[in-house]
Amino acid sequence: MTTLETGGRPRNVWVALGVVAVYILFAAGLGNLVGALADEDDAVAQFALGHLIPLPLAIGFLLLFLRWSGWGADVWREQPTPTLTPRRWWLVFIPVLALLLPISQLGEVPWASRSAGFIALIALGTLMVGLGEELAIRGILLTAVRARHREIVALLTTAVVFGAAHIPGSLISGVPIAVIAVQFTALTAVGVTYYWVRRVTGRLWIGILLHAATDWVLYLGDDTPTVSIGNDHEMTGSSWFAATVQFLLWIAIALSVISVIREDRRNKKPATALQPAVG
Repeated sequence: MTTLETGGRPRNVWVALGVVAVYILFAAGLGNLVGALADEDDAVAQFALGHLIPLPLAIGFLLLFLRWSGWGADVWREQPTPTLTPRRWWLVFIPVLALLLPISQLGEVPWASRSAGFIALIALGTLMVGLGEELAIRGILLTAVRARHREIVALLTTAVVFGAAHIPGSLISGVPIAVIAVQFTALTAVGVTYYWVRRVTGRLWIGILLHAATDWVLYLGDDTPTVSIGNDHEMTGSSWFAATVQFLLWIAIALSVISVIREDRRNKKPATALQPAVG
């Protein structure tokens, strides 16, 4: 699948990676720095400071970049896969399963101990996380890579960058290297999931909302919500239903990678080296 440059500055992969890096600097670096100003025993204040101050700045930077670059509406939307040939309707199961995961966890949230203010705060913070991460990675980065590379490169690049984007926050929090490696693997798979949410629906905002909803449920079930970029987007529910959904999702993710490879073969799009665009 090709994204055409219809105006603005040329799609430059390295520039897009730089934009993602600046976003991470705001979200993880500034987020942890500001969050540390709160009492170390006050996780709610840490969450509020770590999200409500740096993330609006980070999102504002992304929007200013889009205005400056003129990269176009395809950052926000594309043709849904069910309208392509072949339609590959089975890919619809990936966003459906991704939606079922947070739904399956709602029963494990201690709602009685969660005030309306706390629920609203977490909702606002996770909405900004979803907007920032999806816009940076599945919006700006995806369309830049797609403009010059095969679709499998776009899928793998955005998934790996998504996994790697959470490493700085884990390092700052003192998470052991072995745990970070496991987190990276799981989050890379989550990155593949959100890639398909965008492609199947054709709209970035749907991925933003699903991303936010997933994090919202995770944070509500956690007594100590993390400060900056969430280090665990992976649902690991204890119910048999959640475990079944997760297992089916992993299978669908593996099959989807094969599907993209076959898609590239059908389209016969030439691969290019990862070089900055000229001009």
